[in-house]
Amino acid sequence: MKIDIISYSDTQYSALTEEQIQEVKAAQLKKNRLEIALAEAKRKEKHRLISRGIFLSGIWEAYCQKLQAEHDQEIENLRDSLLFYLRFSTKSDAYGTGYTVDYDLSVDERLAIVRQYYQTTYADANERFEAFKADKIAVVYLEELYAPLYDYFLEETK
Repeated sequence: MKIDIISYSDTQYSALTEEQIQEVKAAQLKKNRLEIALAEAKRKEKHRLISRGIFLSGIWEAYCQKLQAEHDQEIENLRDSLLFYLRFSTKSDAYGTGYTVDYDLSVDERLAIVRQYYQTTYADANERFEAFKADKIAVVYLEELYAPLYDYFLEETK
């Protein structure tokens, strides 16, 4: 199954509990069903408009835009609720990181804090990358921005 409801790296998926993975799978299946339902609704409406001889009237485009907007909003709501669940279902008693772990911050603010911490704490790019790679909190804390920061620190080692 292709997971595209969220964009986590393999490292991030491996850090999830079985319950969290089941939530991701359930959200992905729901997204897949919504996409199938959208295609079917468009198909039915197209055939209805063709049978009435008004397919080329512009109604079809307006109908598709409306359905697509509703679909996109449902997917975004599903994605947001999944990310919320993953964020707050993380069980970590003591973070033990050198940076602030505050889930009230936006993901962009968390990214800036983590990046600044690693750049100021580790002068050597290889040491920085290895320390970041070993950070199990950052995998969950940075959500979908973990992979780009991982790639950024990896690129610095070259």
